[in-house]
Amino acid sequence: MRNAEWTIVSFRIPNSEFRIRLMRWVPGGVTAAAGFAASGIQAGIKRSRKPDLALVAAARPVAAAGVFTTNRVQAAPVLISRERLRRGRAQAVLINSGCANCLTGAAGMRDARRIARSLAAQLGIAERHVLVASTGLIGPRLPVAKVERALPALARQLSRRHHEAAAQAILTTDLHPKEAAVEARIAGRLVRVGGMAKGAGMIAPSMATMLCVLTTDAGIAPGLLARLLRDAAARTFGCISVDGDMSTNDTVFALASGASGAAIRAGGSSRETFAAMLEAVAGRLAERLVQDGEGAAKRMTVDVVGGRTAREAQACARQVAESPLVKTMLAGSDPNVGRIAAAAGASGAWFDPARLEIRVEGVRLVAGGMALPVPGTVLRRLLRRPRVRVLVHLHAGSSAWRMLTCDLTEEYVRINAGYAT
Repeated sequence: MRNAEWTIVSFRIPNSEFRIRLMRWVPGGVTAAAGFAASGIQAGIKRSRKPDLALVAAARPVAAAGVFTTNRVQAAPVLISRERLRRGRAQAVLINSGCANCLTGAAGMRDARRIARSLAAQLGIAERHVLVASTGLIGPRLPVAKVERALPALARQLSRRHHEAAAQAILTTDLHPKEAAVEARIAGRLVRVGGMAKGAGMIAPSMATMLCVLTTDAGIAPGLLARLLRDAAARTFGCISVDGDMSTNDTVFALASGASGAAIRAGGSSRETFAAMLEAVAGRLAERLVQDGEGAAKRMTVDVVGGRTAREAQACARQVAESPLVKTMLAGSDPNVGRIAAAAGASGAWFDPARLEIRVEGVRLVAGGMALPVPGTVLRRLLRRPRVRVLVHLHAGSSAWRMLTCDLTEEYVRINAGYAT
């Protein structure tokens, strides 16, 4: 799709209703929306000498919301940003990669507050309006002195042109930066929603992904922004998995500058259009996270239909998507449909095994609870595709759920076997 053309964008966000909206994909990532600037530089946090410090800032305090990991173990920046967002306002997001600042106790909290205070002084803004996020190795202290030395350059380089530099600076084992943005007309005004995200491993979020910043130039109350962000995150980032592990640092921020002049109201059509835009950007970023999964060569969509309840359909889809045996089956193009059936049966979802149905790329492999005589060569050919669709029909009700995942390869093991060394 070319950015210069308006297009009817028809899309199905996993587990939400089908929407059709007139919008177009545009460049610009997290600074596509008016009122925001970004920067990304090398502060020396990473041993690799790659960019590791990013900043997204608004010209003034704006409406802000966030969703965070539900892991019981949470990093210092998660605790601090969650507290600051209770006021529903923010002006800057400071993100470092290379150090998670987790399992660092009271010292880690002091470190995060100190760099936020230093950035606030550098920008001339209130410290309470600085949000922080971190990603990297769990355990080590954040090198505060290095971060503080880098802050003047980080602030000087703030620009709408530097969105990709910011997207690069938040990466860890990711191979590619992840950006997306759309625009549409709301009440006659041109509105944009953009964002950037990072994540390649430790992806099994119940609400978000490892790190993401979304921005918009729509005007919206913090409470409504928070509700729409929770909904969008649940239907996009909450429906992906790379390895079944939930991070201690999962964070999604949303900032709304209001610079477009368009107002999003709870009861009007503007809400529906804006919600669709937010979900479109989050959905594209979520898909790119799975595509960039550590060691991943293939993607797999798991659709579970006929569930007794939505919760049971979700549990079944997640069990299949996160099964190491299913994921290694995909990696090796190994014709072993029994692994899918076993994962479905282990999910806790109720169904009659005698009615179970499984299809891969539309080819029925299990019907009436029995494996069908499909030649192994046919199934291997289907599983060699870069994107594989799996359908599991439980024939127990009318609920459905979708998960997006990837294969599990030897490269994933290699990356994570030496992550701390």
